[in-house]
Amino acid sequence: MLKNFSKILSILLLVALLVPTASMALAQEAVACDEDYSVQADDWLSKLADKFYGDVLAYPAIFEATNAAAATDSSYATIANADLIEPGWKLCIPSAEDAQAMMGGATAAPAAEAAPAEAPAGGANYVLVPKNLGNPYFDGANVGAQAAAAELGVTVTYQGSATADATEQIQLLNSLIAQKVDGLAISANDSDALVPTGKAAIDAGIPVVTWDAAIAPGGRTVHINQATGEGIGRSQIALVSELIGGEGQIAILSATSTAPNQNEWIKWMNDELTKPEYANIELVATVYGDDDDEKSYNEALGLMKTYPDLKAIIAPTTVGIAASARAVQDQNMIGKVVVTGLGLPSQMRDYVKSGASPAFALWNPEDFGYLAIYTLHAIASGQIEGKPGDTFTAGKLGEYTIDENGELVLGLPFTFDASNIDNFKF
Repeated sequence: MLKNFSKILSILLLVALLVPTASMALAQEAVACDEDYSVQADDWLSKLADKFYGDVLAYPAIFEATNAAAATDSSYATIANADLIEPGWKLCIPSAEDAQAMMGGATAAPAAEAAPAEAPAGGANYVLVPKNLGNPYFDGANVGAQAAAAELGVTVTYQGSATADATEQIQLLNSLIAQKVDGLAISANDSDALVPTGKAAIDAGIPVVTWDAAIAPGGRTVHINQATGEGIGRSQIALVSELIGGEGQIAILSATSTAPNQNEWIKWMNDELTKPEYANIELVATVYGDDDDEKSYNEALGLMKTYPDLKAIIAPTTVGIAASARAVQDQNMIGKVVVTGLGLPSQMRDYVKSGASPAFALWNPEDFGYLAIYTLHAIASGQIEGKPGDTFTAGKLGEYTIDENGELVLGLPFTFDASNIDNFKF
């Protein structure tokens, strides 16, 4: 029955998107709660709809049932924004039959996944589409996108599926195309599978900007890359040089020996080290932790034992950098050996504060979202066509020019240290 229910919900939602009706919200009539649910960390409504009904698009039933229950019982949460639920909130989960009836008696969904907010008078309505909701990295991009929206006087709606699934992303994008939104900024779950959908949007006059993960050429207008391999490699050496005062032994702890991106970065690190300003820095070893925490930890221990004068470890991998920092901390080597590389603020915060990893780098997702919306607006508003050679200004980030491949580069990796680490949640 749940399988048929899922099909019915999808059909009803599509009809709602294509045929506006006078009733644009689910009826606020109380229904029996088949189950009460306490919100856990990392929960969101579409994820719960998938859990209880097997359909991420059924989340409006939980939204409405909970609000209806709250009208007579204050122990239930009152949900003002379907994209924002907090741990500990009590939700009303209606039965599959009641949820089906609720969805059948109404059309538009109250949350971002199905109904973008209306743009302010004279403003455009863009949609930022992450790989999946509930991911702190993408939530950070949305913060930047909303900042850009405020500056530009437009509306940006943040929409995605509960899981990083290409099929669900395609379904969502098709509904947004049907709504004739003014532009799409997408982090693609599948480069090739999304080409027909991206092309359909472009053919409908909707510009498509991809960021973080590209739709292949033909399904996008412009793609925004995080950074170049050269930029990442060279900046890693500049950062480690600053941390060790421009002299001493360093080592690299990478992921696997065959990882193409890691090897590209290491190539540019070695090239950067040939410059005169790094003459007093010696790269003594490059080892591989295979992106395994235990192996990376042991490799870091081995480096410190083999090279007693070692001053720094560069780990351009989120697994390796955290494992190396933990090894330095466990061995009471803070102040003697520093760890840097590429990592996430959430995993490195304690190591930054302890001094095991005073600074590390990664691209700032807030800047990513900010640039995506500025790029989209430049195309949608007619400032540029989105073709190679087009130049525009992206607010605080400055001027950008689309290259011959139809791409932009956000810029050099962002450095995280004690002065800013608490500002980031991803």
